[in-house]
Amino acid sequence: MKTSRNRKTIAGWVLHGLVGGIMLLAGSAKVLGFFPAEQVEKLGLSVPIQVIGAGELVSAILLLVPRTASLGVLLTSGFWGGAICLHMSKGELFVLQSVFLLLTWLGAYLRVPGTFASFAVSSPAERPIAYATNDLAQV
Repeated sequence: MKTSRNRKTIAGWVLHGLVGGIMLLAGSAKVLGFFPAEQVEKLGLSVPIQVIGAGELVSAILLLVPRTASLGVLLTSGFWGGAICLHMSKGELFVLQSVFLLLTWLGAYLRVPGTFASFAVSSPAERPIAYATNDLAQV
């Protein structure tokens, strides 16, 4: 069982390393001004591309640091969701952004399973004492 858990953790690290690495490269290009000017104008953004690049860098770093991985998953998901919405509004393909969003969540499931703890359905017996007393009061 432990080897299975180790393999899942390693697979999660690989997926997050892939997503985080791509975000670090793309974010650095945006911050340093290597993003083509005609592409920036085509997007029609109201904020400088450097701001988006900085957000992308912060999200990638938080995703890759083990202590902040849950927050990184949240911010990275928001980043990819924004990228999907931007491409949808321009009538462009958004398959690549969707794949990166899927890889982010799959990596989170494999690497940080506690990220999904709030989605678990628990019986009253499994809930903390504070919740269990409220359930008994309602009966």
